[in-house]
Formats: sequence, C-alpha cells, structure tokens
Amino acid sequence: MSDILSNIWYALYTKSRHEKLVESELEKSGIEAFTPTLSIKKRWSDRTRYIEQPLFKSYCFAKFHLTEKKRVLSQKGVVNIVHFKENYIPIDETVINSIKILINTDLKIDPCPYYKIGDRVSINKGPLKGCEGYIKEKRQKNTTLVISVDAIAASLQCVVDTYSVDLV
Repeated sequence: MSDILSNIWYALYTKSRHEKLVESELEKSGIEAFTPTLSIKKRWSDRTRYIEQPLFKSYCFAKFHLTEKKRVLSQKGVVNIVHFKENYIPIDETVINSIKILINTDLKIDPCPYYKIGDRVSINKGPLKGCEGYIKEKRQKNTTLVISVDAIAASLQCVVDTYSVDLV
C-alpha cells in the first residue's frame, strides 16, 4: 500500500471525559484507536481507589485514512480532528509507539506545559510574577527565561519553574 493510501495517526478532539468512549466506538467500527491513560490514586471522604485517567484530556488518537473522515467524525463523542487552518495534522507512528512504551513502564509520568524555545511567556506566580520574556532553554521542570532590552541590546536570564509561565 502506498503512503498516499496508508492509514495515518491523527489526534481527535473529544467531548470532555469522552476519551475512552471515543476509543471504544472507533474500535467497534474497525478503526485503530488509542487513549493513553495513567493510573492515579484518588481519595474520597470514605475510600481511596486507583482510577485510570487520560494522559491528554479531551484527546484520543486514531489511525485512519482521510477518506474515512466522515465516519470518524460521526462517532459518538468526537468533536473534530485536530487541524491547523484546513490541514489535518498527522502524528508520526514513532510518537504513538513511544507513548505506548512509556505508559507501560513503572516510570513516573507527568504531563507538562508545551513550550518551545523562543516562545514569548509571562510569569504567573512567585516573586517574578508579571515578568515577560522568551524561553531560551528547557529542562525537566525548569525553563531558562530571557528578558531582553532591545533598545540597549542587552539581556538578562534566569531559571524558572515551567509551571509558573504562560504563553503571551
């Protein structure tokens, strides 16, 4: 089968808390689907249990050819296929395989904000609240933030917690 006609992974945006339902409905209709989940400990006033929670809230991955777009979009709980302008964004098979490997390990996995080097951000908490700058470097939980004064061609940099910044 040529690349043009082969099935490709896409991210589907789902209704809130419908990720596993979408996965099940797609599988029933013969479309390969995948919703990565984490087992987390949840406490209520009278009990504690482990529950499966989606790693990416309101998203399910599905492998299909775009000629099946209508069938995919008609499934219960599917809102849309993730796209930019009029282009659907394919997800590389190696990314899906890597996620599958990762969730099947005993490693601690935490979703984190998606920032790229060069993104303009604003600090939302802590002593630097209100500062704006650019991301210079990303580490596990920290980000190097650069504040530039263009008029004098000078910059300052500091390391901040990734969770304390928002895109501007």
